[in-house]
Parts: sequence; C-alpha cells; structure tokens
Amino acid sequence: MQTLIMDSSQISQWYECSQRWANRGLIAINKQDPELTLQPGEAMAAGTLGHKYLEIYYQALAATGDRDASALYAYGFNPDAEDQADENFPLNPELRSFVRTRFSDYLTNYRAGDYTPATKKVHTVSTKNGTLCDSYALAPLVEKGFSYKLYESSEYLFILEGRIDFMGVAQDGTYFWMDHKWQFKEHNLYPKSIQFRNYSLATGLNLAVINYIRLHKTISKNTFVQQPLSFSAYELRCWKEELIDIYVQIAKQVREQNFPKNRASCGHGWGGFCQFVPLCDEWNPSIREIIKKRDFMPQKEWRPW
Repeated sequence: MQTLIMDSSQISQWYECSQRWANRGLIAINKQDPELTLQPGEAMAAGTLGHKYLEIYYQALAATGDRDASALYAYGFNPDAEDQADENFPLNPELRSFVRTRFSDYLTNYRAGDYTPATKKVHTVSTKNGTLCDSYALAPLVEKGFSYKLYESSEYLFILEGRIDFMGVAQDGTYFWMDHKWQFKEHNLYPKSIQFRNYSLATGLNLAVINYIRLHKTISKNTFVQQPLSFSAYELRCWKEELIDIYVQIAKQVREQNFPKNRASCGHGWGGFCQFVPLCDEWNPSIREIIKKRDFMPQKEWRPW
C-alpha cells in the first residue's frame, strides 16, 4: 500500500510545479545562499507573532470566559524568550510593538461581538493512591492540527493534514472554523481556495470565517474584516472526489519518480527566479548531481503540526 500524507500548502505547490514540489518535499533541498536562507520575511514573521497572540488569548478565553483577563495573559507573552528557543519571531522591536498594538486594537474592535471558542472533552488517565482514575477536561479548539483519512484501498492510503486557527460557536449555536490572515498589503483571498476547501472537508463544517487583520499604519474600515464563507454538502463531495484524483496523480509521480516541470513557474520565486532553476536547466544528470551537492543542503521535513 502506498501512503501519501499532504497538507494544503503542499498540494498548492504541486499545482504550481510538480518538480518544484518534489525538490522541496522529497529531495528535501534548499539553495545554500544567504539571500535565500534568511529567517522568514518580516510579513510572515509578523503574521506568526500575531497568530501567537490570538492563540494565547482564545485559549485563555475558552478556559476562563473572561475577556479582560485573557487579554492581559496574552499581553504577557514575551517573544524574546521564544526567540532564544526557536527564533520564530525575527522582528525588530518597533515592528513587534506594532503587532502587539494591532492585536490590542483587534480586541477593542470585537469586544462587543467576538466569537466564542469551541471546546471538546479530552480524556486522560491518572494514578491516584495506586488506582487508575479517568478524568475529562474541556480543551479549546484553537490551533488544532488534524489528520483526515481522505481515501483508503488495497493500493493507497491518502491522508490530508492541516492546522486550523480557531473553531468556534456563533450566537445561534452554529459551529464554524476561522482562519486568521495578518496582512501588510491588503488583498482579499479567493474564498474557495484549496486550503479553505480542505478545512471544511476535514471538519465537516459548512460555515467558516476568514479573519483579516491588516497592519495599516492608521486604522480604517478595512483593517478588521471577518468575511463569512460557506460550502454546500454537494460542493464538498465534489471536492473530495477531485482531491482523491489529485492524490492519485501525485502518488503515481512519486512511484515513477517522474515529476513534470512547469516552465511557466520558473520566474516566480522568493526574491526572483525559482531557486531550483539551476537544477531544472541542467540536462546532464552527472552535472546536476554535482550542483545539488555543491549548492543545496538537506531540509527538515515539513509537517503542519
């Protein structure tokens, strides 16, 4: 049985160019160039920090129900301490302060009508006086990873993975998922994207919200926007069939080690050209291996959670 585990970003990368996807995910290489191996850009790092504030806040809110106390708890987060461990937030002090201020603006903006995080019972077993005891606690559905069995047969096992920012309950009791999007440059995302289709398929929830938080210098009507979207049951059934077909195509390419190049995507990459152009433009297999060993290095396998 051939097992294939993918997330939304990997599927999108495969759509762009299957050879680039193979280089990133299977060969696991990355150009050894200071301009291409920097820490994530400021926009990505700012979004990561903003996500962290929201994660801490909503987890505390689910536990306490107290918005003021939860906000204070989130404000106490120290990015400098985190940086010493994994350098997730490579931002200058001014930009860090700006993200924190915008998080505060976000809480003020939605104070009267913010969503409530959903929770689920989590079972744990502990030992007390030599006796096994069952206990249940409510865990907030905030920044939760998932592994969804998309398809299984004697030939294939297809798993869809991802990490959902927030699952909540509306005032009428309807459950939905929400994805936070921190943006320096304002733009609206395609509401039927691969990522959003996958989230609804995996959760079984038809309703969702794109939570835009824009880093405008001054707050405007578009700084905070919560855009609702929905998928019908029929849409999700059709998407599941299409997604299974995509997995089959990828599985065949992996099995045959044949990844077609999309030459139209060579001019699109971080900082200019795709970093794998030197490999794809070299027709001599021996020279290609020399370039790979000289200019590229192994990377950690990407998993969403």
